[in-house]
Amino acid sequence: MTPELLELKTELRRRMKLVRDGLADAARAEAAPQIADRVERWLAGEGRTFGAAATIGLYLPIGSEADPRPAAERLGVGGARLAVPAILGDALVFRALGGSRPLEPQGFGTLAPGAEAETTEPDLLLVPLLAFDGARRRIGYGRGFYDRAIARLRARRRGFLAVGIAFEAQRVEHVPTDRHDMPLDAVVTESATVRPSAARTTHPPA
Repeated sequence: MTPELLELKTELRRRMKLVRDGLADAARAEAAPQIADRVERWLAGEGRTFGAAATIGLYLPIGSEADPRPAAERLGVGGARLAVPAILGDALVFRALGGSRPLEPQGFGTLAPGAEAETTEPDLLLVPLLAFDGARRRIGYGRGFYDRAIARLRARRRGFLAVGIAFEAQRVEHVPTDRHDMPLDAVVTESATVRPSAARTTHPPA
């Protein structure tokens, strides 16, 4: 990564963290079920359902992140298991949720089941972000965990989808990227779905 690109990314992260942190609590609470509605409708339109053999990966939100849990819970009603990322070295592994064992700190403020939990690979991964654009480019926190995980899962799991979960306020004109940055298959906010087709923003009926 060039120094110029690093500077652009650092400034965008700083600016968009302030934007996201500045959203009202009431707006966050209202957004979560709206995002769930849009995720559900988009996947239904794509003919994607998740039965007992499927795994849905989600993050447990920290700080001001948009909450993906309502979306994941709805998509899991067909019996799909839910799994969250745990940090193992420089990689994310996905550990199944369930049972009564407490979640354990993973670093960077995240929590996940401990090492005794079953590991799995998601068919759908709900991804956090700081900013996104109309081409489904994403910028995260700069550690590359999700980019590496998405690249690995795309190579190993046919039909794998990575879907960004965000507030509309996090949309920007352009996210600077390099060759290691993975574009998302879609980004869903409380008011829009950025779909793969021509990176077009669509507004499904309410």
